[in-house]
Amino acid sequence: MRVVVVDDEAPARARLTALLHELGGVQVVGEAENADAARAAVAALAPDVLFLDIEMPAERGTELAATLPEPRPFIVFATAYERFAVDAFQYDAADYLLKPVTRQRLQATLDRLRHKLRARHEAAREVDDAVRAQSFLLPRTLPDVPGFAVSARTLPARAVGGDFYDAEYVDDEVAFVLGDVSGKGMAAGLIASSVQARWQAAIRQRDRSLATMMTALNRDVMASTEGSRYATLVHGVLTPATGDILYVNAGHPPAVLVSPDGRWTPALASTAPAVGLIEGALFPSASHRLEPGDTLIVMSDGVCEARNGRGDDFDLACLADLACVHQADVAALAADIVRLVQRHRGADQTQDDVTVFIVRRSS
Repeated sequence: MRVVVVDDEAPARARLTALLHELGGVQVVGEAENADAARAAVAALAPDVLFLDIEMPAERGTELAATLPEPRPFIVFATAYERFAVDAFQYDAADYLLKPVTRQRLQATLDRLRHKLRARHEAAREVDDAVRAQSFLLPRTLPDVPGFAVSARTLPARAVGGDFYDAEYVDDEVAFVLGDVSGKGMAAGLIASSVQARWQAAIRQRDRSLATMMTALNRDVMASTEGSRYATLVHGVLTPATGDILYVNAGHPPAVLVSPDGRWTPALASTAPAVGLIEGALFPSASHRLEPGDTLIVMSDGVCEARNGRGDDFDLACLADLACVHQADVAALAADIVRLVQRHRGADQTQDDVTVFIVRRSS
């Protein structure tokens, strides 16, 4: 257990540090005498636990705790005043200690902290397993389509994302999808993997029209989520010989179409409600033809709704500029779009998952 001790009184820090060493299983990796030094120690040392005095000059321990970014260490408040103990739990404290701290009370605190750390580590392992499982479901490579360049990139807001994409040949056509499950995190990721798997099964039913396939997908998602989750998505079928795309846009943001001269327009507008949202919904299709030199950028709302610190939305005109810069490399285009969104969001990188799927017709 890696610990930082924060107290404005040196004797108090020394006594608590000595007790922690005596009880064993604890490594005191740092000490701090005020809130600023404590912030620096947490950022540099990433301790498991912060033993934090409440009454300190300039900034109280509770104020410091309220401003620590996630993921933050477990916090144990220390105070000489019992009236402050209840207040400590308003800041999601793991425990509190009354000064002078006794060996017996500190031992009980350490036992509780070890239990919490085991639970945290187990949760982290489960997230790691989920990340690996989801990474295997996303395609390692995309189809090699003569006359076209295809690429995609995704960046989850958290370890596991609710966005997904895929593309496969079906006879002489290429079916592709980009979807976005409502919500974020583990639950959204599980639903996203389920919807992607159902999409993969549905496109192999060659006797189905797009509307029929999407109706079946809507029914399956409704049944598996009981209407508690839905997914917006763009499902398209590209005919390489003509450049025609037959598509259903189920409540998803429009794509961006960039012409060879750098102009951009919305494309693949919504034709139907989100999947899993309305029982018995209809899913009519529409069509669009990619002309030579056209670049189609399908995106999740993590792109078009990204906001900076001032609340300004991401400017989609930037996509056209990037498409012109990366005329010969759609993989670089996809990577640069994600980087530009990250730069626009600044310090708030957990707004939403970010995914782009790009199709460029070269001839």
